[in-house]
Amino acid sequence: MAENTIFIKKYSADDKRFEINSKEVWRYAGYSGIAASVDSELQNVYDQMIKELEGKFAYKVCYRRMEIEWSDDMPLLPFPSQSKNLAKCLKGSNEIVIFAATIGLEIDRYIAKYQRFSATKALLIQAYGAERVECLCDVFCSEIRDEAAKQGLSCSARFSPGYGDLPLEKQKDFFRLLDCNRQIGISLNESLLMTPSKSVTAIFGLGSCLGEKTEHKCSNCAKTDCEYRNK
Repeated sequence: MAENTIFIKKYSADDKRFEINSKEVWRYAGYSGIAASVDSELQNVYDQMIKELEGKFAYKVCYRRMEIEWSDDMPLLPFPSQSKNLAKCLKGSNEIVIFAATIGLEIDRYIAKYQRFSATKALLIQAYGAERVECLCDVFCSEIRDEAAKQGLSCSARFSPGYGDLPLEKQKDFFRLLDCNRQIGISLNESLLMTPSKSVTAIFGLGSCLGEKTEHKCSNCAKTDCEYRNK
C-alpha cells in the first residue's frame, strides 16, 4: 500500500451497518435512559426528526495507512507529537491509519433551521448527527480491522485531536496529511472548528503485538468528568 496515497470510502445510507442506535442519540442529547423513558411528546419529536432526515446524509471517509517507527516509548509520527496518551494508545503498533470522516452539510442546514424556532428539535438533530458520524467511524474502523486481521494484525482504539494531552491544534496536521477539503469536503477554520460540523479526524494503530485492544475510545481520554463519556 502506497503511504502517500489518500484513499476514499463512500457508503450508502441503505447499508444495514448504519442502523440507528436510538440509545446513543438520546445519550448525546443528555438523556441517560433509553428512548422509552421519555414522554410521548418528546418521542414524537424524535420520530419526526428521524423521518425528516432520512436519506439526507453523505457518509464519506478519507484515510492514509503509514508505517511508523519508535524512539524509546514515543512513536515517530508524520506530525510532531509529545502526547503520552496517544503513545499509550498506539503502543505495539508498527503502522497507523489516520482518517477523517463526515456525514455532510445537510445536517448543519437542519440544525440552523430549527435553532430559530424549536430548540428541542435542534438539540435532537445535533445528537442524531453525533450518533451518525460515530457510527460512520465505527463502520470504517471495523472494515480496517477486518482487513488487518487477514494480515495477522490487530487495531488499537482510535484517538482524536483534543483527547487527553493531544492538542486540538493537531487538527491542522491531520488536514495537511489528508487534504480533507479537496478529498471529502471538510474545511477547518481558524478556531479549529470543522465544517461540516459532524465530522471527525482520528488515528489508530496496527500491529501484531496489540492483542485485542478494542476498548472504547473514551478509555484513552483523561477527561473522566465528560458528560458524553461512554462508561
